[in-house]
Amino acid sequence: MLTVFAVMWAAATLFHVWGPSGRVTDLFTGTTSVMALQAAAAVAAIVVLARPRAFAAFVVMVVLGPLVAWFEAPVLGSHWTVVTLVDVGLLLATLAARRGVAFERAFVPVGRWVLIGFYCFAAFAKLNHAFFTPTVSCGTYYLDELAQSLHLSLHSQAGGGWTHLVPFAVAGTELSIPILLLVRRTRHVGVVVGLVFHSLIALDQTHLFSDFSSVLAPLFVLFLPPPFASDVVARWRALSADRRERVRAVFVVGAAVLLAAQFYGRGDAVARLFADGRAWAWVIYDVIVLALVGGFLWSRRPAPIERPLSFGANGVPKWLAVVPALVVLTGLAPFLELRTAYAFNMYSNLRTADGDSNHFLVTRTLPLTDFQSDLVRITATDDPGLRQYVVQRFDIPFLQLRDYLSRNPDVQLAYVRKGVSHSMARAGNDLDLVRPVPSWESKLFAFRSLDQTDPTRCQPSFLPAL
Repeated sequence: MLTVFAVMWAAATLFHVWGPSGRVTDLFTGTTSVMALQAAAAVAAIVVLARPRAFAAFVVMVVLGPLVAWFEAPVLGSHWTVVTLVDVGLLLATLAARRGVAFERAFVPVGRWVLIGFYCFAAFAKLNHAFFTPTVSCGTYYLDELAQSLHLSLHSQAGGGWTHLVPFAVAGTELSIPILLLVRRTRHVGVVVGLVFHSLIALDQTHLFSDFSSVLAPLFVLFLPPPFASDVVARWRALSADRRERVRAVFVVGAAVLLAAQFYGRGDAVARLFADGRAWAWVIYDVIVLALVGGFLWSRRPAPIERPLSFGANGVPKWLAVVPALVVLTGLAPFLELRTAYAFNMYSNLRTADGDSNHFLVTRTLPLTDFQSDLVRITATDDPGLRQYVVQRFDIPFLQLRDYLSRNPDVQLAYVRKGVSHSMARAGNDLDLVRPVPSWESKLFAFRSLDQTDPTRCQPSFLPAL
């Protein structure tokens, strides 16, 4: 299973670097730490694709995952939070393996826990009033976007009639997947539903979800019995040596060309090559995964695995459960007001701030910080980034505004804070307003902007100050 997982994890790394979070465009004219780390992770992933059994390259890629996350934060996608947690599990499994426990046996339950925990919290976050309001729901927003990217005419955000069913269908599907995976008789159905659901999501070419779907695919595969990996390897070995090398060359060279085009990042022709190549790379990869999983389940009719989440069996150390504990803490972060960025509440319309919540079940939060009790409403500014908060009508926690202004002290702005209006010809004239936020604080306590309207609108992207 480890060989198959390594290939799929390498693919997830590449789709992340190629996706909206990728920052290595025009690498050689202004390299930053995050660009260099993403580039290194992508190169390591290509090495893993070329030599899936090269454990050293795999470990390098796994080590780079959390480093990429740290330098990307606070503008970090939830899918890479999942990657970071899985990578921590992989590194801890390596430590357990040095103590005589089989690496695969130590890691696989951890990977399954991460998927179940992530999915439970992501689905739970959608149980709020705003998500079930079609005119603002992220469910209808992305359905319309998906339809538009496929050149279809659909206006589910107009509200009324059948559009009320869309949030129920999305939330119902997401809520069902962890249940299907946990019940033995429906486990394989859960794998198929999860893979197909995320294949459909990734068809959206306006907002690329291939990075998100490519992370979840290898975790779904972990819920299949070990013969799946054996079947994949057997199919590969059934090819002649020459054909295997040709297929390997196509994928490795193709990935390298795409990466080179992204690194170069100049000219319309190169940009078009990269965009088209990335889209086709996902389609080909996704079709292969669906075909392999579907073919295995259809032809083999395998018995589902038993107790997929158990720790402590066969000598697996129970201290590996620290990873599921981190998953739970991440999922609870919005309700504890520790963080609303890169938690598991993405695209859910969830609002948790200053002790209040729009969730159906968790109507009050348990704030462990007071950052969201100190909100700022910008009323005028000459800064193009901050002007978006005025036009789109979003408030921002003072912590995030201070972090932004410490890097942009010449901004002119008028704002309301704690009921008091302020007007600054230059933000830097108020030392408290531009006092730098420690890097660790801005990364760990990252809060999205808050909608001034009710119900809370879908936020498809980060605003400039988060």
